[in-house]
Amino acid sequence: MKNFAYLIENFFTHKDFLVPAEQMPGTLFTPLHFIFAAIVFAIVVGSAVYVSRRKHLIKPVFTAILGILVVWEVVIVTWESVSGKTVGLDLASNLSLYPCSIFMYVMPFAIWGKGLTKKIACSCICTLCLLGSAVNFFYPATRLSSYSCISFPGFHTFFYHGSMLFVCMVMLISRYHSYTGVTHWWELFLPCIPSLILSIPANIVNYSSIDADYMFFRGKLPLVASVLGGLDEISITIVLYALYIIIPAMFYFPSYISSKIRTTERNLVRA
Repeated sequence: MKNFAYLIENFFTHKDFLVPAEQMPGTLFTPLHFIFAAIVFAIVVGSAVYVSRRKHLIKPVFTAILGILVVWEVVIVTWESVSGKTVGLDLASNLSLYPCSIFMYVMPFAIWGKGLTKKIACSCICTLCLLGSAVNFFYPATRLSSYSCISFPGFHTFFYHGSMLFVCMVMLISRYHSYTGVTHWWELFLPCIPSLILSIPANIVNYSSIDADYMFFRGKLPLVASVLGGLDEISITIVLYALYIIIPAMFYFPSYISSKIRTTERNLVRA
């Protein structure tokens, strides 16, 4: 009870002034983290099924989520900048240039876009954003290595990545978007367009004098470092570009192959 009271009292306290993570409940892979994540996951799944069955709610709910995320992003960046021992915007870590940041940028096009623009946005959400939400929802190492899930940053990371998972589930369950209907090879590469666009400012910052690793292009993420640690930074960047292109395309590759098989079969019948 004393530890939980500490979390409530320090809900808005910056990590610079908190006790070490191992002394707090609710940090990464502690019992409180598992319980909290399970509750949030159940809410996400249940609400996604509910909204998917009421299609008139989809766009209003998506719009509300987008509005909350944008406001909360501004608030969390401002809070990080003014509440620590060093006051100021940390350009190396506080800019919204992470893979999961793409979610905010494509959501307006997924909600109000038309045709190809909407397809690009939805395909990005249902591939790259889905993977990002899954990884960060179940392994939120960036936040819970320093904060408890019962904290302002902890709530933010679970709401943000839970929202990503929710939106993707609603899209797929309601058929707002699907992995089918791919008939041309270039459609395989639609999901990667937003990430390639965001990679431009990300790598401008990464390879400036600022010691940043946005979108993990420089290989400082432990998982990336463990796999590609033997490569130089430029080679790691090239490999990451390939992964950002290939992995999302794989979600649609079965549909593309199926369409080619069907086309071949029709041609044989006609012959």
